[in-house]
Amino acid sequence: MKRIPAVVGMLLLSGCFWGSEYNWADEKQIIDAAKRCGVEDLKPTKAGDAWAAYVPDTVPDHARKEDCIYNDLHKQGLLVTR
Repeated sequence: MKRIPAVVGMLLLSGCFWGSEYNWADEKQIIDAAKRCGVEDLKPTKAGDAWAAYVPDTVPDHARKEDCIYNDLHKQGLLVTR
């Protein structure tokens, strides 16, 4: 019985924290990056708690533009799921 508080204390200190250690891009940041990369009407895709910047293959040069968006956000220190 004496061990229970110690175990609970260890679990609380073993890596649980509030907030995120990662800086995820939000929907607006992805849209702004897409505009800088020549995709005016991108609608980011919700992927769990994050967003993805999938450029449809109907957009000319979609792969290059998608890479541009991810690189733009990465340079800002933002993460986006891919």
